[in-house]
Amino acid sequence: MKLHPTFSHTFLILGTLLFLAACGGPEAPEQRTIPVPTPQEEKGSTDIPEEVKSLLTTHTCLGCHRLDKKLVGPSYTDIAGKEYGVEELVHLMQEPQPENWPDYPPMASMSFVPVEDLTTIAEWIVQLGAE
Repeated sequence: MKLHPTFSHTFLILGTLLFLAACGGPEAPEQRTIPVPTPQEEKGSTDIPEEVKSLLTTHTCLGCHRLDKKLVGPSYTDIAGKEYGVEELVHLMQEPQPENWPDYPPMASMSFVPVEDLTTIAEWIVQLGAE
């Protein structure tokens, strides 16, 4: 039996294609993004002086710490509450002591950061405790 295409075959094929198109094809993969906190979410971040905030950003400190809330590491206000001195904080940033913060993952050494930058950050943290 020889099949000759007819109007009904064309209509059937076209209808099937339109039906499949209307149902949609495979769904697009879900796009996953890393949430970036907005300034409103970084509560209190506007209280960080620009010079210090620039250093915290440059040396990736804000990746783990926030001014007044726990992130990966303790907040700066919690660190200030421990009443470390400036020199002690600089030393702890260069050679972290995980036993001082047992509820947090160990901090990476910041020994590659210039001492002047660490001192500026430490002075600011100590000043937070005095407020």
